[in-house]
Amino acid sequence: MKNKYLKGYCPTLEKPILASDGLLLRFRPLMNLMDSEYLISLCDLIESYGSGIMEITNRGSIQIRGIKKQYHKNFLKKIFQTKIIKNDLNCNLNILINPFWVHQDKNYKIYNILNQYHVPNLPAKFGITVDLGEKACLKNVSADIRIENSENNKILVRSEGSETGKVVEINQVGIFVLKMIRWFLEKKDKNINKMSELLLKKKLPEDWCQVKPLKKNYKLFPSNTKLGQILGIKLGRFHAKDLKQLLIKCATPKVRFLPFKMILLEGVENIKNQNFISDKNDPFLNVSACSGKNYCVNSTIDTFRLAHEVKNYNSLKVHITGCEKNCGISKDTQILLTGNFEHIDVFDLRSRKKNLKRKKLNSFSKEFFKRME
Repeated sequence: MKNKYLKGYCPTLEKPILASDGLLLRFRPLMNLMDSEYLISLCDLIESYGSGIMEITNRGSIQIRGIKKQYHKNFLKKIFQTKIIKNDLNCNLNILINPFWVHQDKNYKIYNILNQYHVPNLPAKFGITVDLGEKACLKNVSADIRIENSENNKILVRSEGSETGKVVEINQVGIFVLKMIRWFLEKKDKNINKMSELLLKKKLPEDWCQVKPLKKNYKLFPSNTKLGQILGIKLGRFHAKDLKQLLIKCATPKVRFLPFKMILLEGVENIKNQNFISDKNDPFLNVSACSGKNYCVNSTIDTFRLAHEVKNYNSLKVHITGCEKNCGISKDTQILLTGNFEHIDVFDLRSRKKNLKRKKLNSFSKEFFKRME
C-alpha cells in the first residue's frame, strides 16, 4: 500500500485518514467506557500532539482530529505505553453495546463473548448491536446483526433488513452470530458490504426469521439517569481541554460514550456546562453535520456554520453534509441538506420519492422549514 493515509474507509488509531486539518484517528473504547483518569490523560496528549479537537460519531466512537503526521508514532506510543487505551487487536467485530449495561447483565456477557472473535475478510463497516434490557435504544443506529429483546422477552438475533429473527439461548448467541457472519461472507459478492444489501438479493434461512423484536425504542436525551448524567455534544465536536475541565469539575469516575453524540458521566447529576448540552430541549439536538469545509477535502460548504444558522428554525431532524457522499447520516434523519458549492440540495427523507429542492446557501428561513413540517 503506497499511500498509508487512504481515504474512503473507517480510520483507526494505527491507520488514520489524512484530512484537511491533519490526521483523523478513530477508536471505540471497550464497552464504550473509559476511566476518567485515562480520559484526562488522553485529552492532554491530544492537546500536545494535535489540534485538540475531538468528535463523537453516531455510533459512539471517538474521533481525534488534527494529529500531525510527524507526531503520529509518538502519539500512539504514549497511548499504549500508559495503557490509556486497551485495544483487543484480535477482535474485529464492530460491536456497540446498550448504553445502560451493568456488570454481568445480558449485554455485558454477550458483548464479552463476541469481543473474543476475529473474523477474516469482514468488511470494516460491518456492525453488531447488543441492545437488551429494559431500555432498548439502538434501533436507529446502523448495524448488520442486532441482538435484542423478542416479544416474549427472550434473546433475539436478527439480520438487518429482516423484520424477524431467531430466539437464541445466551450460551448459543456467539455461535449463532458467527454462523450468520459466515453465511453473509459466503453469499455476498465483492461489492456488497452490508447485510441489508445482501438481503435484497438473497433470502435468509427460514428458521432465522421466526420472531419479531420489541418495537419500543428508548430515545436518549440529556438527563439524569440511575447510572449518571447524560450530556449532549454540540454537533458531535468538542475541545479536549473542555472535556478535561468537565471531568475534573464533576469528579466522575467513568465516562460512557453513547450513540447520537452523547456522553454519560457515571455517578453525576445536575451538571451544567456551556460547552455541553444538559437541556433536552436544546435545538442542537435536532441538527447534525459532517465535518465540513476546512476539515474534509470533499466538503464544499462550512456545515457547522449552516447548522448554527438553521438550528432554531424547525423541530425536524436535520443532517447537513458538505458533499454528495452524505457522511454521518443516521436512520432518524428527516431532512438532508447537501452542500453543492454555492447551492444546497434539500431532500425530504420522509418521502420515498426523496424530492430534490435546490436553494442558495444563504436563503434558508424559518418559513421554509415550517413549510417542510
